[in-house]
Amino acid sequence: MKVTTGHQELFSSLWCFPKRDVFDCVPLHYLILKMSGMGCITPRPGIRNGSTMTTLLDVGIFVLNLILAVSMMVYGTFITQRHLQSPIMFIGLKMVNFTCYASTIYGLISCFINRHEIWKFYNEAHAVDAMLEALGERTDFTRSFVLFVLYYGVAMGSCFLVIAVMYSENIPWMLLLNLGYSYFSLTTFHIVSLTCMDVVWVRNVRLNKVFKKQFSLEGSIADAPALTVCGPKQALVLRQIMQIFDNISDLADKGSFYYGIQIMVSVAGSFVYLLFYTFAFTLVIRSVLPFESVFNAGPILSYLMFAYCVFIVAFFGNALKQQGKITAQLIDKAINSTNNAEIIEMVSSL
Repeated sequence: MKVTTGHQELFSSLWCFPKRDVFDCVPLHYLILKMSGMGCITPRPGIRNGSTMTTLLDVGIFVLNLILAVSMMVYGTFITQRHLQSPIMFIGLKMVNFTCYASTIYGLISCFINRHEIWKFYNEAHAVDAMLEALGERTDFTRSFVLFVLYYGVAMGSCFLVIAVMYSENIPWMLLLNLGYSYFSLTTFHIVSLTCMDVVWVRNVRLNKVFKKQFSLEGSIADAPALTVCGPKQALVLRQIMQIFDNISDLADKGSFYYGIQIMVSVAGSFVYLLFYTFAFTLVIRSVLPFESVFNAGPILSYLMFAYCVFIVAFFGNALKQQGKITAQLIDKAINSTNNAEIIEMVSSL
């Protein structure tokens, strides 16, 4: 009996414009997850129901990525020959490789164990979108899709630019492959983790817009005065907002569980390189290392790329925290203005 998959339904939605929901935007992200070994699953027909399966191809892709990561870690840590004039940069490069590949191996195994849960993250995001749309707030999914494609192209383009610069410096091809895979892994982890945070953050922003619209708040909603819930209609809206906020909080928890390792890899691998490069920079200032050993195109571009990875993850993490705090404050202000027992009971369960 031939096993049917949801690939035709999934990839046909790739060319569907305008985008109707989050699943019309998922195909590219699904391919990134699958080819990198972080999402080795196959959706069943009816892609919006969250049901997935594992095929032999999925297992093969996972094993191939795992073998490649182990091989690159062994080569980068124990076999590579010194090619940098700066000893500290050479040690830093090995530390970056080891941090990246060790975390990658753990991440691959962790994602494979929880592979069927990954799809449910988008299934729950789809449910939140439906609840927000019922309150009159609909996302422009076409715009979100275009921004994702542009960001992915720029991120990967920057990665290939760094690799091309290194290639021009006559680095041995095996070392170039090792560095290329390391940079590709970090960039992929960065895109995956940032996409996860963006999925949660955008929905929280939209929820706050609903709050502002439904309760006629002017100016900054964070500085709103005490809210007044007038009548059963607004009480019902408040209950719906509270339920959506609860679902978004669950979505954030699931995203942290599924993609937390990718965030850790992206930040850890980048931070190790930044640490060693900064230390090498101080040695140049103290005339311990020659200027040209640190200040050349390859290390500088790598520094900028890794610094950006750390900055943007921290920025979105803080933005997500602030949006959640604003929503919680508004709900508290609204709750203080009503004695509705059902609402109070609902708040206590959040």
